[in-house]
This record gives sequence, structure tokens and C-alpha cells, in this order.
Amino acid sequence: MDVNFYVVGGVILILAIIVLNHQKQKNKLKNFLEASGDTQPIFLMKAVEKKNKALADILYDGGIKPLAGTNQVTTNATKAALIKEHEKLEKDYASKKITLRTYDEQLFDLLEKANKLKVTA
Repeated sequence: MDVNFYVVGGVILILAIIVLNHQKQKNKLKNFLEASGDTQPIFLMKAVEKKNKALADILYDGGIKPLAGTNQVTTNATKAALIKEHEKLEKDYASKKITLRTYDEQLFDLLEKANKLKVTA
């Protein structure tokens, strides 16, 4: 009888510790998430950088964008149109005409078009 009492008491104590620890961790996470409200733009910027790099790899020879004054000769009219659209997007974002989220969405659409171009070429 005495052993069963200690086992039941031990189980109740362990469950209480687990529940209290869970509540503590939940509050810690909640406070952390509230304090880091501005991290989403950082992740969005990383996504935009990756999309720009992927577009450069597809649209430009060797993945390197030519200088502003250099004329680039492209044999494919669709590729030239995509390059022009990409440059317009960059200018619009640099001049704050579009938001970061809109820029990301439009880069995604442009990347899908460029990937289709890459498959058909």
C-alpha cells in the first residue's frame, strides 16, 4: 500500500512539472514572437535576393547582369522582354513605387515565366 501511494504521488508530481514547464515555454515563445515583429521583412528580403539571383542565372549570360551602359544582344525576344520587365521591377522597387511584398510577388511571377522559357529553350 505504501509503495502504491508513493508511485501515484510521483506520477502526479511529474505531470505537474511537465504542465508547468510547458506553460513556461509557451509564455517564453509568445514573448519572443511579440518582440520579433520586424523579422518577417528580413525573411522576405532573403526571398527577394534568392529570386533575383535565380532570375539573373536564367536571363543573363553567366548569371552576371551587364553594366547599365552596355547593350546586351539577345536572340530571343521573349528573353529580352523578361529582362526589360525585370529591370522595370527593380527600378520601381528602388524608387519606392511598389512595396516589398508586391515586389516579391511580381518577382515570383517573373521567375515562373523565366523557368518556362528555360524549359522550352
